[in-house]
Amino acid sequence: MRILVTGASGMLGATLVRMLEKDHTVYGTGNSNFNEQANNYKVFNLASDSYKDLISWSNPDLIILSGAITNGNYCEQNPEEAFNVNGFSVDKFIKSTLENVKIIYISTDAVFPSKINLAKESDYVFPENIYGKSKELGEFFTTNSNRDFCVLRTTIVGLNLNKNKTGFVEWILNSAKKSEKISLFEDVIFNPISIWDFIEEIKFIISLDKFPNKILHISGAELTTKYSFGMKLLKALNLDEQSIYKGSIKSLKNRAKRCNDQSLDCNYYQNYYNRELPNISTTIKSIKYYESN
Repeated sequence: MRILVTGASGMLGATLVRMLEKDHTVYGTGNSNFNEQANNYKVFNLASDSYKDLISWSNPDLIILSGAITNGNYCEQNPEEAFNVNGFSVDKFIKSTLENVKIIYISTDAVFPSKINLAKESDYVFPENIYGKSKELGEFFTTNSNRDFCVLRTTIVGLNLNKNKTGFVEWILNSAKKSEKISLFEDVIFNPISIWDFIEEIKFIISLDKFPNKILHISGAELTTKYSFGMKLLKALNLDEQSIYKGSIKSLKNRAKRCNDQSLDCNYYQNYYNRELPNISTTIKSIKYYESN
C-alpha cells in the first residue's frame, strides 16, 4: 500500500514513517527538513492552497493525517493558521484525491470539555480552546466525507526522531539529567499511550478487511497524573526524582485553557476489536527501551 503521512517531522509522524515503511511504500511530509528524515520526504505547508504537487508525488492509497499545530498557546494567538492546518487541510486532501483514498485522522482529547471523565466516543464534544476547536473541525471534514475513514482520538507520549524538537517526555528526562527543577501537575489526569504502541494499533486498523468508518478512542488503559507519570518515568530510567516537584494547572496564567481531566475511555475499541491497550508500566517500558536504543 502507498501511504502518505503528514506531520512526518513531528514526534508521531516521523516514527510512523519509520515503522510503516517495513511493510508499505511510505511518503512523509513535514514543515521542515531534518537530519533523520526518511528518503521519501517532502517539505510542505498544510496551509497551502494547492495540494496537487504533493498528491502527484505520493499518489497515496491511504493518508494518515498526523500533522497538526499542537501548541495551545500558539493556536490561541494564531487561530486562522490553526484552523487551516488542523482543520481545513482535511477538506483540501479530500478534494485533491480520488474517492478510493482512505483517511486516518489523528485527533485529541482536547475536543471534550472539562467536566467529562473518561470521555467516550459517544459523548458530546465542546472544545474549550482553539486547538480543540481546530481538531473538531478536522473531525467534521473526515466523518462527513465520502471516504473510508477512521478518526483516532488519543493522548500520546514518546521521543522525537527529529532532534530539533523536544516533547513532554524529553523535557522531563533532560531536566533530570541537568538537575533542573520542573513542576508537573498533580491535578491533571490522563491515560497516555506511547507512540510505538499507538502505531501498532494503527497498523492493526490498516490491516482490517473493512475500514472502521467511525471515531475510535485509542490511548492508555490506566489513568495517572502528570506528576505521577513523571516520577515513575524517572524511577524506571534511574534518574533523579528530586528534579520534579508538584505543581497545579491553576497556577498557569495567560495561557490557553486546558482541561484538568484529559482522559479517554477506550473500552469500546478494546472490546469491539479484541485489543489490549497498554497500562502505565508498559508505556514507560516502551519509552525506556527506545530511549536506550
